[in-house]
This record gives sequence, structure tokens and C-alpha cells, in this order.
Amino acid sequence: MKIVDSGNNYAKALQEATKTIKAGGLVVCQTDTVYILAVDPTNQRAVDKLIAFKDRWPGKAISVAVTDIDMAIKYVDIDDKEKAIFQKLLPGPFTLVMDGKHKVAKGVEAENGTLGIRIPNNKWIADLVKNAGGPVTATSANLSGRTPHYSVESLINTLSEKKKEMIDMVVDAGKLPRNKPSTVIDISKPEIEILRRGELMVGNNQTLISKSVEETEKIATYIYGKFTISKKTISKPLVFLLSGDLGCGKTVFSRAIGKMLGVKEKITSPTFNIYNLYLISPNPSLTRLRPLGYDGQAGRAKTQIFLHFDLYRLEDEVEFEEIKFLEQFSEGVVACVEWPENMGKDNLEKLKHIANVVSVGFEYVDEETREIKY
Repeated sequence: MKIVDSGNNYAKALQEATKTIKAGGLVVCQTDTVYILAVDPTNQRAVDKLIAFKDRWPGKAISVAVTDIDMAIKYVDIDDKEKAIFQKLLPGPFTLVMDGKHKVAKGVEAENGTLGIRIPNNKWIADLVKNAGGPVTATSANLSGRTPHYSVESLINTLSEKKKEMIDMVVDAGKLPRNKPSTVIDISKPEIEILRRGELMVGNNQTLISKSVEETEKIATYIYGKFTISKKTISKPLVFLLSGDLGCGKTVFSRAIGKMLGVKEKITSPTFNIYNLYLISPNPSLTRLRPLGYDGQAGRAKTQIFLHFDLYRLEDEVEFEEIKFLEQFSEGVVACVEWPENMGKDNLEKLKHIANVVSVGFEYVDEETREIKY
């Protein structure tokens, strides 16, 4: 087992790690989450060695790291809806599970033929995959059932001599921040499913944690995908009701939804306008992502509308009638409504009748952290 310090000689460590992986070796190295085991996922001998090291039972999938979506498409099937989610969540601490194309060695894909894809937000892995000319495995460097490792010393102390001999090279990047392993999301099914909860996805299935604007945007993408990735065409408008105190992330969430839909303009808070309307030109490549704006019989994408409401200043029914509130929600509309509690029970019930409504609540945990429930 050769140990190389990447901090002192990054280029040399990268060169040797690449060479080792191409030769079918097993390399321990860093990611944006934990230390991982990297091998060539198309090399059966290397994959067998990794599985034997992990004491992993056959049929449990091994995630792989790629550089970009173009590389991913060589190994998994990605439709237009999945592509939009992929591009929004990655790079980052997510593993997206999709239908595999069976281009990897036996034991990498799950028994059902799916494959987990990662693009870690980490320069080392990006450079390693680029130099290798193809994906590398990105499974955590721990024995099955054990906790992940954030330092080389921690890993080595848990290994028997036999296990140590199975490792060809260790790239020591020092002690990593104690981030949780990636959140694993299966987007191959009619409904998105979280298979493993990471840094953003904690608590129960409907509770998410954000510690930054970027994380709130990724959560918005996840929730949007949760309610639109169904293969069935949805005819009703989709409305997100966003509740929470000032400054807790409602407008950030709305902007992320607008960007997902393809809004090119700057999305600003409509506090004084009550609502802003954004017309989105039809884009055939995104038709399946946006089933609400799709004419299924004619097979054409229709112009879609994104509405961003802020009801903070509205107080009575007359004001809702003046802006023709309920008439705004026609087919092809996706909307984010901030301060929905101001619409009253009557408008809420009518809205639920004409639209698919998703309630999203935002709460402060501390100055930097938000809890988002849906």
C-alpha cells in the first residue's frame, strides 16, 4: 500500500493515481464528502477487488463519478426531465440513480439495472476522472456496515493486514470536513425516492435542511422534480404555496423554480406588484420536463407561464377579485405563491380544485440554517 501526500505534490499524486486506476488498481482518495475507493468501473478485475475489500454482497450498486452529463449519458439513460434535475443538483453532494446502459463491469449496477452517478464538487476527483478518460467508482472507503472515514489514519486503523494489502495506493489529502456522505436520490422511477439521506435531506421524508442560498436552490429543484417527474402528462397548473417568515428563503426557492423552467429574466420579489408573470418560450428539449405546458394530442410544446405571487400586502377578498387571482391559474402555469395564508380558506379550497397544490413551509433553525418542509 503506497501512501502519497497530495498536499505536497498534487501533480505527482494525480499522475500516480491515474496510472494505478488504469492498471486495474484500487485507490483511496478524497471527495467533497468522505474518502472513497476509486477503481475503473469497466474493469471487472478491479471491480471484483473493490467488492472483496468492502465485503459487499452482490447486487448492491456502486456509484461512479463522472466529469459531466456527456460522460454520464454513456452509462445511464437520461430523459429530458432527469437531465434538468441532473444539471441543477450536480456537481454537489448528490448521487442520482438512473437506468443503466450495462456498460460497466458486473457488480457496479444494482440488481435492477440502475446505476448511481456522482459529480463531486471537488477538484481532485474532477482531475482524476478527466485524466483517467472515464468514470471512476465513488463508493465510500469503509467496510460494509461501518461508518465512513474523514482521514486516512482513521481508515487504516480499522483495516486488517490482509485488507491493507488489497489497497494499491492511498492519496492522503489530510483530514476532510465532516460532511455527510452524498444524498442518494432515485430518479429512475415515476416518483423520486430518497434512498439515503445526506447533508440536505434529514429528519423525515418531508423535512429538508438548508444552510445557504445554493442549498435552498437545490432543495427547490428536488421538490420540483418530485412533483413533475411522473411520466404522466399533467393538465392542471402546479402551484407551490410558500409559507414562512421574512428572509427565510421563499423568494430564493421561487427563483430556482423559475430558472428550472427556463426564465431568462431576473426574478425579483413582487411585493409591490403583487405578482410577476414570466412567459417562457416553448423548448422541445424540455417538453417532458414541463408536462404542464405540453399539448399531448398535437405533440407540440406550448408557451408556458411562470407566476410569482407575493400576497403579503393583500388583506381582503375584494383585492383578490381585483387582480383576478384564481383566473391566473390556467393550463400551462407553474406558480410560486408567497404568504398564501393571506388568500383565505375560500380561495385556498378553490385553488386546490383547479390546480395541483404543494405546500412548502420555511422555518429558521438558526441564523444560517432553514428547515424546509413539504
